[in-house]
Amino acid sequence: MTDGADRFLEERLHSLARGVPVPVVPPGEDVRRGRRRLLRMRLAMAGATTGTLAVVLGITGLTAGDPKATEVPPSTQVPTVLPATPSATPSDKGQEATPGSHDRGGGDDPVGGAAGPGTDRGADAGAPPSLDQVKNAPTAEVSAGTAQHHGVPWVEPTSAPTSTPSGLPSGDPTGDPTGLPSGTPTDLVTPTPTDPTTVPPPTEPPPTGDTKVRIDRVLAYYNDVLAEHLDPDRAGLQPYDRRIDPKATRRSDGQLFALGATYRWERGRALSGLEIMVASGWDQVDWDCGATYSDWSCHVVDSGTVRAEVAIHDGVRRVAVEHADGQVVVVTADPTYDGSHRLATSDGFGGSGGSEAALVAAASDARLILPGRAPQAPPTIASDAFASAGRAALLSRGETFTQTSLDRSPAVRGTWSGAAGAGGTLRWSARPVYSGGGFSCLVTYLRCTTVAVGDGTTVDVALLRTKAGGGWLVQYDGPSYAVRVYSSDRTFPRKPAYAFVTRADWQPARDATP
Repeated sequence: MTDGADRFLEERLHSLARGVPVPVVPPGEDVRRGRRRLLRMRLAMAGATTGTLAVVLGITGLTAGDPKATEVPPSTQVPTVLPATPSATPSDKGQEATPGSHDRGGGDDPVGGAAGPGTDRGADAGAPPSLDQVKNAPTAEVSAGTAQHHGVPWVEPTSAPTSTPSGLPSGDPTGDPTGLPSGTPTDLVTPTPTDPTTVPPPTEPPPTGDTKVRIDRVLAYYNDVLAEHLDPDRAGLQPYDRRIDPKATRRSDGQLFALGATYRWERGRALSGLEIMVASGWDQVDWDCGATYSDWSCHVVDSGTVRAEVAIHDGVRRVAVEHADGQVVVVTADPTYDGSHRLATSDGFGGSGGSEAALVAAASDARLILPGRAPQAPPTIASDAFASAGRAALLSRGETFTQTSLDRSPAVRGTWSGAAGAGGTLRWSARPVYSGGGFSCLVTYLRCTTVAVGDGTTVDVALLRTKAGGGWLVQYDGPSYAVRVYSSDRTFPRKPAYAFVTRADWQPARDATP
């Protein structure tokens, strides 16, 4: 057939196929047909499985049979091989009497019962049974005329005579042991008992130089120091766990300004929180005592060595202590740390764990310091003196000032009013320079200028945009503090502010640490 004929045949077949009508089958019919086919397949598989199982069970039942009653199970069959006669001595057995010839690996201990203390284990001593004796030893007690051996893993066969071979021990040793076995050490080392009440020493203290600081180790060290003062027996204070206990850090330009954590204090099902914060200065801790807006009940505790402040609010007791280097330690006992625990009450610490004296002693511990090369804060400025000096320097005769807030930063805020009806917001504050309190011309400032006030001293002056409150700001960056004055009224005189911010009283210096 040529190619043309093939193409002609193909075209004819296609033409005939196009003329054949295709029956229309509803989709539901296709679904039912498929389900019937699936059912037939499942029935066939179930039948084949059942038939196979029946054949296997039938063959097993035909081929397997019960043992005859006359047959003796192999485990209880009487041994057919008897041991050697009593006249045979261990020397006659040759290698069978040597320990190295047994299947136990040639150990030094015999297979049978061990000889008593002081018994010679040499060639003349009672030799252990041979290998075939051990394998074929009967498991039940022997008949009359044979000695009973209770608790021995093997016994004499029934055909053995009642007389005892001369080479074997006749029974229990008749004499007292003459000495210790050769394998027993004569000098025993008695370990020194340890006192279970001894508290282990705290972990390694934090480094103070340029050594790499491991925050978790430092927090664990803080935990140990607090435990010495508050819970020496570890009845409630739990060790620091970095996976559970939250920690807090404050960093800037690669320096650590504050570090702390909240430890768990468990008493039964009650869960309290013991928080510690070690900071470089007061500007790095949240301490509202001394502020006019504070709702904490505060008082001062003078223990003779340090001056501590105590704050109490809603059952929470906080203690803050400033150390000699300016670092501030704040310890907080919070019995309501986990409000979901119904037993967390004001007595959640129990005993003297959360008492004022214990917290003051813990916060005063000189070992609680910042790790690494910590920044040093300047001495604090008395907030009351700072506020009164500002009123005297900034306000003229006839002007009044109503103070609205005061905190220990120090920062003073209030409203002033003049004789001509002028007035507005007036505030002045001081912030340590070491922690980033220097002047910066912000985008909210309309214009920034530098003004010389004499003796080479300069101050920064900024005019604020209306959206930022308007007015002006004067700031002086001293060696210790950045002191600023802000007035929302641009007509308020600036020269008194120049003199106030540059006063040497606001630049206290801390003695150099040896």
